[in-house]
Amino acid sequence: VRPSQNALVKYQRNTLPYCRGTCGQFQRYTQNGTESKFIDNKSITFLNTLVETFVSEIAKKTGQPPKPIKTGFAQYSLNRVKIEMNAKKILDCIRTPIRALEDYAGSLGTKGELVCKTNLVIQNGSFTDSQYSSVKNVKKTPQKQFVSCIISISKHIHATELFGKIADLNAIESIETVTSISDLLLKYRHFTLDGTHYSPSNGESSMILLHKELTDEKDIYLIDEPEKSLGNDYINDVIVPLLKVKALLGKKVIIATHDANIAVRTLPYNSVYRLHELGRYYTLTGNPFSNSLRCIHNSRPELNWKEISMKTLEGGKEAFGERGKIYGN
Repeated sequence: VRPSQNALVKYQRNTLPYCRGTCGQFQRYTQNGTESKFIDNKSITFLNTLVETFVSEIAKKTGQPPKPIKTGFAQYSLNRVKIEMNAKKILDCIRTPIRALEDYAGSLGTKGELVCKTNLVIQNGSFTDSQYSSVKNVKKTPQKQFVSCIISISKHIHATELFGKIADLNAIESIETVTSISDLLLKYRHFTLDGTHYSPSNGESSMILLHKELTDEKDIYLIDEPEKSLGNDYINDVIVPLLKVKALLGKKVIIATHDANIAVRTLPYNSVYRLHELGRYYTLTGNPFSNSLRCIHNSRPELNWKEISMKTLEGGKEAFGERGKIYGN
């Protein structure tokens, strides 16, 4: 063993016992101090309880109310401190801005993507905007008066008028409807198109509604004449691709339509055709792959799917060809 190592071993032997003794003394002092404080606290509590018991029993025996043993100033001050803290907490919540909520509404085709935006604010006593309405069933007047009273109370915490301000708060009509900060919420819901405020027309509202229904995950979709409120370009660019995707996913999509884009370009697995002939009604089914429509009761000959589709959806073969020539020219 080298001399330096001998010195280190000697230092450790001399120092460690001293450290252990110091730590032990500190622990004993800490325990003794804590124990002493605990005993003192309990002694005071027991003494106060004993005094209150004596006073109460004497009052029962003599039939006279006991004389007060406290001035009540501590409780009086503590109540004001609690009022100040609660008023500050309410005002801090009111001043906190709330981020707007955004939900995807649907596609308007070439116009862009429509978003439903909900702006939320907390009534601050001076906010006035007719476009905003209460989130809960609370009228705007008690909302504003409540906040105004809270602001007034916070300014008179150390004044003699404090309890008068609290009385004004309790005197507000329908004040019982305001029980939490959420009762002060106001909302304004509107649409935005590419970040700009936008009001969709009736037709566009129908487009958005249909688009939303088709994008929702369902097993069966029932659609009745969507072409009544939709433009051909929207049907061609948005609705038809969506219907094809649903078909590939194995969803059941049932559509009543006179639109060729929907009835033909979606390549339906089954077309249902209702025929009125000589006072009788027939139901025929088929598809473009078999190019035939057969009566479900076999009570009449089958029809050509392509010819019936052109007649019903395009106005007939001649009309279809004529439009093709016009477009070609």
